[in-house]
Amino acid sequence: MNEIITLPNGVRLAYQNIPFFHSVSLGVMVKIGSRNELDSDNGIAHFTEHVMFKGTKTRTAFDLVKEMDSLGANMNAFTSKELTCYYFQCIDDTVDQCSEILSDILMNSVFPAEEVEKERGVILEEIDMVYDIPDDLSQELCSSAFWGDHPLGKNILGTRSNVERFTRDDVLSFVSSHYVADNVVVSVCGNISREKAIDVALKYFSFPRRPVAKRSFAIPDKLGGRVQSCFKEIEQANLTIAFPSLAFDDPRLLGLSVLACALGGGMSSILFQEVREKLGLVYSVFNYLSTYEDTGAQCIYLGTNPKNLKKAVGAVKKCVAEFCQSGMDEECFHRAKQQVKGSLSLGAESSLSLMRTIGKYALFLNKPFDVDLRLAALAQLDRADVNAMIPQLFDTKEIGVGYVGKQTDFDLTEIYK
Repeated sequence: MNEIITLPNGVRLAYQNIPFFHSVSLGVMVKIGSRNELDSDNGIAHFTEHVMFKGTKTRTAFDLVKEMDSLGANMNAFTSKELTCYYFQCIDDTVDQCSEILSDILMNSVFPAEEVEKERGVILEEIDMVYDIPDDLSQELCSSAFWGDHPLGKNILGTRSNVERFTRDDVLSFVSSHYVADNVVVSVCGNISREKAIDVALKYFSFPRRPVAKRSFAIPDKLGGRVQSCFKEIEQANLTIAFPSLAFDDPRLLGLSVLACALGGGMSSILFQEVREKLGLVYSVFNYLSTYEDTGAQCIYLGTNPKNLKKAVGAVKKCVAEFCQSGMDEECFHRAKQQVKGSLSLGAESSLSLMRTIGKYALFLNKPFDVDLRLAALAQLDRADVNAMIPQLFDTKEIGVGYVGKQTDFDLTEIYK
């Protein structure tokens, strides 16, 4: 079991010892992401994450990656809707050296103007790349259609116009406002003692102790009800449909994970077997969950030949309607539970995956994550109780639809009916 330790420097440490590993994963998580942004600065969290690696007071951008590579470690970062994470995975005897390099990045970055300009170009290329990946774009459009004007509906990468005008001063102001002790969790797991983890967190990751610049936006009472399309002369029609779902700490989320696996979580799932294997209408069809601190979405994606779009959508609607009416039988329920059990168990055997999980629980819930307790709760799930959730989670009055593909005669608003 992991634990959460509030350190004298105000930073919380999420820690789990795994003595049979030969590695350590350490992540610094900052509770700031695209859902905290205004239209005018959409993309600033992701922009900051990128330029943070462009040089410090004593190291160039190349020095940083060269030194980390020379230690046999992997270093990276990501920005999501609700957090930014900087992390490394290293051999267990190089934790101090790797921590010092990551600390230098987070505490001493100088954001050289010429490097910021170069990275601006990289981010603009990343934005363009999304528009060239139809399935990703359909999911982005679906998010926008579902969440509307709320920041959760905005692209994490930001708009081109925003990225083109962000300055070094914008980054410095953003870091000063949000990279503060109360907003940070250091997550560490692997072959490292409790005392060593505390020492590393205190020595290298002491952030300023000043008030967090809070930004919060209430979830709209009405979600969905929109279709967003991007017509492209490509060979496949890409469609994503979002339904209202559950928040990250909702006690029903474990049951939702089971029913999501049953519906579209693998090759034995209802959607895959019916729409692909039986009818041959798609290459890819699946559903996935997006959970946030206070809300969530459940999405279904399918890719099909444009001439089969109406049939494929009809098949998906039929699957969902029958799922709502009949639920899971005992065999389907057991198989889906085993999938969730496997996902939890295998995730706990990766120090990188576990670092992210225990850090997120500490950051948003201030609670330790215990995989054994989750597995025990999973074993106790009642099929009738989980089945009873299904109709509540497929409200077709509040769905968002994202479409990418050729112009189609099929009226996408039919999906609502």
